[in-house]
Amino acid sequence: MPWATMHAGSRLAWAAWGPTLPTASSHEDGPAAAMLYDYLLPYVVDLAPSNKGTWFRKLEHSRILEAEARLGYTFPRQVRSFYEEIGFGCLRSGKADPLDERWRGIANRFLHPMTVAALNLGEAEINPDPPLRKNEWPIFEGAEGDYLIVDPFAGEPNAIYTRYKIRKVETDFAAFVRRLFHEDVAFYSR
Repeated sequence: MPWATMHAGSRLAWAAWGPTLPTASSHEDGPAAAMLYDYLLPYVVDLAPSNKGTWFRKLEHSRILEAEARLGYTFPRQVRSFYEEIGFGCLRSGKADPLDERWRGIANRFLHPMTVAALNLGEAEINPDPPLRKNEWPIFEGAEGDYLIVDPFAGEPNAIYTRYKIRKVETDFAAFVRRLFHEDVAFYSR
């Protein structure tokens, strides 16, 4: 059965079949697109360094699927592509120098998909107070405990927001990552 004709609730079933079958990212835009985040590949390492620079760790595909199963829905296309291409980690230094000293107080963590699930389900060791709403998936931690979210159920599932959607930080996740790396690692805090 073609992807487009499948019932929306069946999306997770596709993801659970494994990496050899189509994923949401390859069906929403036709054939698989070129890598969105190839400029970050030099920062993918085996072990997280002890310094506070930019680093990422690859993910096993099964961890993405496990998190999606726990959440009951697939990650938005651009977030899932990031997890598949780059993984999770920190982006604390980019191509451009920070505009001010704000970058010193930020974590800039792209959260592991299992951490996203644990935080969203209220099962993390330290949960946000007040708790996250069902549609708030914290994919990025700016300052300690200050999360930026995506809403996979919204009309713009790749858009990045502050909690409670008080402010749209960026219209899509790929643009958010590009701005962090190419413009200023703390642009969202202004």
